[in-house]
Formats: sequence, C-alpha cells, structure tokens
Amino acid sequence: MSEVPSSPPQHVANTGSRKLKKPPPITPKRFQKFFTPRTSSHGNSRVSKSGRQLQDITRSAINRGNAAHRTTPRKTVNFADIHVDNDVQTPQVNSRKRKTPYLSPESSPAQSSPTKRHKYTTPPPFAILEDAPEFDEPPVPVFQEPIRRLKSLGGTSRKLTRSFGGILGVGRGLRRDHCASWQDYTADFYSSSDDYHELPQGAPPFCTATCNANSLAAVGDEDGWVHLLDTEDDSPSSFSKPHVSWRAHGNAVMDVQFSSDDKWIATGSGDQTGQIIDAMTQQTVRVLAKHKSSVKQIRFQPGDDNIVATSSRDGAVQIWDLRCKGGHINVHPAWGEEVPYASTIKSLTSAHADTGRTNTTTMTLPSGKCEALNRRNDVSVTALSFLPTGRQHLLLTASDASTSIKLWDIRGRYSLRGSAVPISTTRHPDSHTRHRHFAINSLTLSGDAARLYALSKDNTVYAYSTSHLILGVAPELSASSTSRHQRVQQEGLGPIYGFRHGNFHAGSFYVKAALRKAAGDRPELLAVGSTDGCPVLFPTDETFLRREQHQEDEMADELPALRRSTRPSLLRNLSSSFGAKFPNVLADTIPIYEHGTPLIRGHDAEVTSVSFTRTGKLISVGDDFRVRRWREGPQARDLRLGGETEGKRWQCGWAVTSEGFDNDDDD
Repeated sequence: MSEVPSSPPQHVANTGSRKLKKPPPITPKRFQKFFTPRTSSHGNSRVSKSGRQLQDITRSAINRGNAAHRTTPRKTVNFADIHVDNDVQTPQVNSRKRKTPYLSPESSPAQSSPTKRHKYTTPPPFAILEDAPEFDEPPVPVFQEPIRRLKSLGGTSRKLTRSFGGILGVGRGLRRDHCASWQDYTADFYSSSDDYHELPQGAPPFCTATCNANSLAAVGDEDGWVHLLDTEDDSPSSFSKPHVSWRAHGNAVMDVQFSSDDKWIATGSGDQTGQIIDAMTQQTVRVLAKHKSSVKQIRFQPGDDNIVATSSRDGAVQIWDLRCKGGHINVHPAWGEEVPYASTIKSLTSAHADTGRTNTTTMTLPSGKCEALNRRNDVSVTALSFLPTGRQHLLLTASDASTSIKLWDIRGRYSLRGSAVPISTTRHPDSHTRHRHFAINSLTLSGDAARLYALSKDNTVYAYSTSHLILGVAPELSASSTSRHQRVQQEGLGPIYGFRHGNFHAGSFYVKAALRKAAGDRPELLAVGSTDGCPVLFPTDETFLRREQHQEDEMADELPALRRSTRPSLLRNLSSSFGAKFPNVLADTIPIYEHGTPLIRGHDAEVTSVSFTRTGKLISVGDDFRVRRWREGPQARDLRLGGETEGKRWQCGWAVTSEGFDNDDDD
C-alpha cells in the first residue's frame, strides 16, 4: 500500500482551552514604541489594530494638544503642560523598580518623558545639632511687685509718693500728677480787717459781678443801688470806700453782669425790667421792659454783646437785640416814654411750665387755699447760661420747679400761643425722682465748657456733661446748621456726680455760685454761697475725684461689710442735717464728694452771691450788709494757728482745713 502523505496541520479555532487575546499592556518600553513615529515609504500606511486601540485610548488625553491638526503623536510627553488650578502637578508613576518617591518641587523646570531614566543625586550631608539653637532676642523683662501707695497726703508722704511716680500709679512722668492734695488749692484763702465793705443798713446786697478786663466789682443791693468797688487797690481802707455808686432801679437789683469789654453793665430788677448801663457815664443805654414779674437773671451772649437774655418770675425768657429800638410798644410805668426801650427778637413763654396739668381754672392746695392754674404754670426761670463762643446760639435755663435743665436754640421758631418746647431736657436725679423735685438757683459752666454746675436747693452742686445735654443726632449743636424749625423734644442725661459739704446749705433762692477759670498757676475753683454764713470752695479738678474714689474703693476692700454700690461718701451723708428731714433723698445713685473748704468768720449772716476777679480774688456778699474780699497767702495759716490773742482775728476770715494739715509743713 502506498502511504498517503499527511496534510499540514490546520489552524485550530480558538476554544475555551486557550486565553483570549487582550490589548497589549502599555509599558514604558511600549510608550517609546507607540509614540515614536515610524518611517514608511508609503504615505498612506495603515495603522495596525493595536495602534488603533491605543489611539482610541489616548484620543481625549490633554497631552495630545490639538489632535485635529496632527496625524502623528508627539515623540515625548511634556508633563509641564499638565495644570490643575494653574498649579504644576507632579505625575504619579507606579513603578515597582522605583524605591524612592519622585521629587519635584513646585519651582522645578518642566520634566521630560517618564520613558527616560532619571539620575538622582544624593543630598549633601548635614550636621545634627544636639542643643537647641540660640537666638539673639532681648530678655523677657521681669516686672517687680507694685509699690503700695501711701494713704496719707501729708507733705512728706507726697514727696515720697512723687519719687515713686505719683499717687495714681507706678511710673514717672505722669502729666496730671501735680503732687498736691485738694486742700492745697483752697487752704490759703483769707480776708483781713481791711478787706470788707459795709453797705448802709436796711439795704442788704443781693448780687455781685466782676469785670473781665479790669479790677472793678459791681454790687447790687435791695434799694436798687449799684456800687463799684476797686478790688486791686491794696492801700488801707481802700476797699471800704466805693469807687462810684448810683441808683439804677426803683426796686431791688436781682442780678448784674458786665459785657465782654466791660463797656456795659446789665442789671435785672424787681421792678420787672432790665437795664443796660454805660459803665463810664452810668447812663441808661437801653431799658428791657416786657416781663410781667421781677427779672431773676440777665446774661450777655458770648461773642455778641448786642444780644441779651433775661429770665423772670413770670416763667418767660426774653431774647433782646440792643440794636433794635422798641419804640412805645412796651412802655413801663416806672420809666415813662422818654427812655430808649429795646425790642425783643424771641420770646420763650412758659419755658418750664408743666404741660401735663389738667385744664382747670383753679387748683386746691393742701392747705385748703385755691390758686389760679395760670399762675401755677408761670414757673419761675431762676437761672440762665449761654454756651461759649462757637455754640453761643444755645441757651440753658433752670427753674424753681425741678432739677432739670432745658436746652434752647435761640435761632429756632417758637409759638406764642402755648408753652415753648425746648430741644432737650435733662433727666432728674434719681434721688429727686424717689422723693420730690428741688429747684436750681444758678448755672455755671467750667472753663473748657465740658462741665455744667447746677446749684440745687437740696444742698448739692450737680455736675453735668455738656456733651450729653442732648442725646442722638442734634444739628442744633452746630453753629453752621441751617435748621430753624422746632423738632420733637429730646432727652439729655442727668448729673454725673455732685458736691456737698456740712457748711453748705442753700436756704433761699439768693444763694448763687461762681467759677474761677484756671490761669497760670491758679487752678479752677467753684465757689458757692451758703445759709450758714460762709462761702464754700470746691476744687473741680477731676484728678482729685478719681483719687478720692480710689481711696474709697480701698476702704471698701478692707471692710467686707460694705458693698461696692454703697460708697463711704454716701454713708457719711446719713449724718448730715438733711437726713432727718428727708430720709428718702439720700438714696444717691451718683458719686457725691465732700472735699469743700469753708471760709469762716467773714460773714455773720447768709452769704448769697459770690464772684471771682480777674486776678483770682473772691468777692462775697451777705445779709450782714458786708462785701468781703478774699485773698490767697500764708496769712491764712497764721490766722488758723494764731488763736484769739492780741486781737489778730478781729474782723478777719480764713479757710478751714482738716486736722493736721498745717503741721505737715513743720516736718
């Protein structure tokens, strides 16, 4: 038999016994293979199946650029083109052969293709420090324990405290540390036997005022006379004789004031008129006649002596312009028709009237008597005060009805048919609200106009902040404001603290206050009259108030029974003469300071009005028909320590100090 040649083996179809073909894996070697363009002699060379699969995989890759304009891929991949949020990102390479991480700082240049082998360099060796590095820094300062301040205020202790930096804190160069106590400011006042002037009997003085540029002082008495005294003439018995006297009114002179240039003298009288007098000739310049009752106070406007404000017992405030003649509209029977009357430019009727009263014709008093309602609405305006230049269009008023101060803009429009409405009214003190209201006798501004001092009939001088007399937006405070329409009445804050003293009592409406402005080495002082027969001086430097408050807080720390809300100064008020009669009024919610200095033995009756001369002397008048001049000098200490021997204290007065104050100078 012939052998049949066997056929070559045929290709067996793919079965389940063999693995399926998969796309070739992409390795670094294959990257170079696929991305390297192949040279071919044919222009339309076909792409293999694996190539087409790779194109499908990398069709949307961002490293291909614009694939529509290229037929072949790039030779290498530039990984610097890969950006995420505009920051260069280092690619992650998963290679088992790499034992160290791929280091690529952000500032490194663009990396080449990962198919190329990288050469890594070994970093240079560095020394390991065993100790912590030392830096050239300044050492931390070590604060010493604070020095305990001395409570004594004697001369020796003040010098020692000054060497430590002052009584308010440890440290040198404190601007307000003047190394003095408040008694150093008031202890040198005295009045000798040549420093008093006695008026004729039967005509006690009611008011006094001093010139702004010369040494004259004016005194008005109950008979309507005005006396000018020279306060700077030191010759014997010179003060006891008046420089000039004349009768200005037919009734008592209630108030007097000089103009800014001392050319005119303004007087307010019980004959229901005011008067402007030429100081050189004592002739009447203008007569102010529109009030229906006695004139309580009269004031020139700062910066313009042609504008005058008057307040009266009839409850009205009149604003006068001396350049406008009144003609025969307001003819007063006491003056006739031949005198030059002035004209009013503004009238604030019923300035402090209680608008909450019911509209009845009569009112029954507790005593059983009936009084007309319109008379009770005429609350007496007892005090006036203009704000200083720059805000001279603002006027402050007070009354005998309450301890509230009203602020007016004299440029505004006020109705004549009803009660005038102010732009602001201050709150009552809380102690008055709980008991009853008290009157205000006088208003006095501090030298910088930051504080307003109101002398109240509850035997307290209340200090107000002029910045808080009106709260909220107040265009009226600006002199350049064009607002002239009356707005809704606003509220101002009440007093922030007060002054009291055991020798200060305001028993009548004639007790007034005056302020000496700080000048040179003279500090600012507040002087008040008193029913006890002695003027009282209060230093207004608030440094002493903070110092006294600090001492009271230290006392409260040493006495656990005392609470912070109850200050020692308020506890001392319990022993005052006011406590037995009005116990509820002692619930003060503001600090009350009692560091006043009484000037004793100068008067034998109630001291009503006080004023300061331009050189710092104090002028006081009293119901004993005396006008006293108080100076400053070492004679005050001699009068305190000299005793009654040899008549050295005859017709003299001096300041009273605390026990041991004069002994400090002997140490």
